[in-house]
Amino acid sequence: MDAYTQAYEASGQMVQAFGVITTSGQVLWQSNNWDLTADAQELANAVGKGVASVTQNQVKYSTIRSSPESLVARSVSGNGTLVLAKIEDGKFVVAWASPDAAPDGIYVDVDRAAKALKGKV
Repeated sequence: MDAYTQAYEASGQMVQAFGVITTSGQVLWQSNNWDLTADAQELANAVGKGVASVTQNQVKYSTIRSSPESLVARSVSGNGTLVLAKIEDGKFVVAWASPDAAPDGIYVDVDRAAKALKGKV
């Protein structure tokens, strides 16, 4: 998917995994290095809810920032950063970035990728 490549390159190769999910829990696309199926609905529904943490693939991430459009969370055990960015109603990009990535910088790159997908998924 071009949006994944865009986020990967813009982030200096910090975005390591990427997916597109819906609030109903459907995984529309995911990179082949992770599985979002078990956590997709919980992740999408956490955006904008002010949750303290989210879990993806049995890894807990503490919320750094949340809005109706996005969620940025960092692993409490040093396993990286999880970013969700809204594409359009009911659809979100989910990206995982390496532990040494700056969360705010990664969010900008993932948000740009999400905006590029508007009307295409």
